[in-house]
Amino acid sequence: MVDPFELEARYYDKIWGLVDRYREEAEFLDQILKRRGAHRVLDLGCGTGGHCLELARLGYDMVGLDISETMLRKARDRFSKVDMKADFVLSDIASASSSLQSAGITFPFDAAICMGYSLAHILDDKSFGKALVEIGKVLKQEGIFIFCVRNAEQLRDDMMRQVRMDTIVNEPDLQLALLCHNFRDAANPDILVWNSLWLINEDGKIDFQVRTHPLRWFRYDDLKTILESYGYSLIKTYGDTLGREEFDRNRHDTILMICQKE
Repeated sequence: MVDPFELEARYYDKIWGLVDRYREEAEFLDQILKRRGAHRVLDLGCGTGGHCLELARLGYDMVGLDISETMLRKARDRFSKVDMKADFVLSDIASASSSLQSAGITFPFDAAICMGYSLAHILDDKSFGKALVEIGKVLKQEGIFIFCVRNAEQLRDDMMRQVRMDTIVNEPDLQLALLCHNFRDAANPDILVWNSLWLINEDGKIDFQVRTHPLRWFRYDDLKTILESYGYSLIKTYGDTLGREEFDRNRHDTILMICQKE
């Protein structure tokens, strides 16, 4: 199976994997999970395991699920370095229950989380509904689902069709420049087509790659409607991933929702 995020996974922790951010978000999640009496948590789209590790440090029994084997290798390595344990399963969200069963991992879970905007890769309502069904299968009754997405009402035209510098990494053995050139999908203006340009010099080897990922931004009202239609009730919505502000569609580009499976 080809790893769709092999390149991104190789450099994920250098670009996006901020340990302090993982810790802050885990502390916020901990407040919610404790109030709900949650202990066993499934991290959907767990990436390199940053949230899994910080929540495990806080005493949670963690299982991580991701579609990228490279991401999961890094997650396992992250845990081995601190002599902690968690289970990691290769799967997309739409196959979560069968993949967990095949891996011998029992469910239901007390809670599921999906941080880091992983749900952006689910591009249409039908596929999103299938994912919600799968999440419902692995959650206990009245279990909670916490996730974040981007707010489509803040997807602006001035973000499109210009080359922008995203990140520069400058280390002795790695120099990396990540640039992006975005445009809206022709069929759905709420989908941002993220074209990333990677300039890499690692251990003296030069590489240049262009990667394309369509990413869906979501509208609050549509999200609420589809969640309710699949048996989830919305408890709270924040405009950031640390619970500092209640969501304002005209101001925040992040939607963080706390839902309960009915």
